[in-house]
Amino acid sequence: MIDWVEANIEFFDSRVWTTLQVDGRPVLKYPTDLWVYEEIIRRTQPEVIVETGSYEGGSALWFSRFAPVISVDVRSPRAALPGVGVIWLEGDSVALAGEVAALVDGRRCLVSLDSDHHAAHVLAELQAYSPLATEYLVVEDTAVDAYGIEAWLYYPDGGPGAAVEDWLVLNPGWAADHECERFKLGMNPGGWLRRA
Repeated sequence: MIDWVEANIEFFDSRVWTTLQVDGRPVLKYPTDLWVYEEIIRRTQPEVIVETGSYEGGSALWFSRFAPVISVDVRSPRAALPGVGVIWLEGDSVALAGEVAALVDGRRCLVSLDSDHHAAHVLAELQAYSPLATEYLVVEDTAVDAYGIEAWLYYPDGGPGAAVEDWLVLNPGWAADHECERFKLGMNPGGWLRRA
């Protein structure tokens, strides 16, 4: 029998997932998670996708294949990508939530939170960005807490998974969509949130 926690830890430690690229930029997501994103996007047809945590822009480019993207990070990607359907906002994601909301302007929206993984920051992002999410709000890297991936090293006070647990208690209009975890190998256990 496969120990899926151990399998996730081994896959993370292999770092093979860091080799996924779009136009030469790292995506930094598991292939299984990208597949689930695509299923959600095709089913819900968002008019805009909001992501926090752009890094070098690979995931924003990947998302832009489906809908316009608003991507927020403390720094913009080093090399600009003009004409790709991505609006880049530089700064703290929580501080910029109002500007993002104005850009979303009531359109159907998928939200992906993948910036600072400390529980307090993720909780603030959940509060700021959940009103924008039409049907799905994805909190990335909840495996930090669920599987203990780098938790002791970087997140001794809790990571994204801890924030999700606390937030869901106060937000009964949302629930984890565990069907999104059916591949067993993924970084977002309990983080695929859907309006109930």
